[in-house]
Amino acid sequence: QAAQTSMSSKILGNFESEFFARLAVDAVKSVETTGSDGKLRYPLSAIHILKAHGQSAMASQLLAGGFALSAARAAQGMPTEVEGKDGESIKICLLDMNLQRHRMGQGITLQVTDPKEVERIKKREMDITKEKIAMILATGAKVVLTTKGMDDICLKYFIEAGALCARRCNRDDLQRLAKATGGSLITTLADLEGDESIDADTQLGTCRAVQEIRVGDGEMLQFLDCNMGTSKGGASTIVLRGANEYMLDEMDRALHDALCVVKRMMESSLWLL
Repeated sequence: QAAQTSMSSKILGNFESEFFARLAVDAVKSVETTGSDGKLRYPLSAIHILKAHGQSAMASQLLAGGFALSAARAAQGMPTEVEGKDGESIKICLLDMNLQRHRMGQGITLQVTDPKEVERIKKREMDITKEKIAMILATGAKVVLTTKGMDDICLKYFIEAGALCARRCNRDDLQRLAKATGGSLITTLADLEGDESIDADTQLGTCRAVQEIRVGDGEMLQFLDCNMGTSKGGASTIVLRGANEYMLDEMDRALHDALCVVKRMMESSLWLL
């Protein structure tokens, strides 16, 4: 009732306000956690709102315990769905770096007199890239997401391994996904020993399955049961549907107000009349 009242002055009508009020309550309940003081907490940062054009507002839905990312596969040869065998969770590698052919830094000059040495340099550059990809795949990661680019060489190795990859993802969305899956956003592969490594137990996230679905005019990656196999994280996603960007923005603002009202009420157990 409180959530519906908070939307009474918004663009949503009476019938739609009741629908979105129930959506807000279900979304807040789905991210319930216990704080260090033993009290229940409902972090709104764990609720991701994704806007997609098309269909009516009543087609909006809640993905409880899941996360939706506005991204598509980096190549057509990759699988549209990745799922663990025998109910096991799959590992997700979240990167904030380029996965491209290794090139020497600016300002470095090499004088080569033998043409064969040029070919050896090119081959070594490709080998460095291959070793980096092999290191990521050796952790057991079946899904690789990065905020930056992937070139065709890296995509070739990932396709051969049957991995699902997405590039140029929103950094804030990947940080939310990392929190939801119990992983972390990796900015460099270098460790304290001066080598390159990935700690699969602490840096990779887990979920039950990842699948690419088409919503409106574009594709979306859906992560199911993000908190599976870990006591950390947990998230939910609300997919808003609407006719245009203006309608979606107004729905987003109205829903955010309702989420804040529900959060305060459930944490304080008070309602002032």
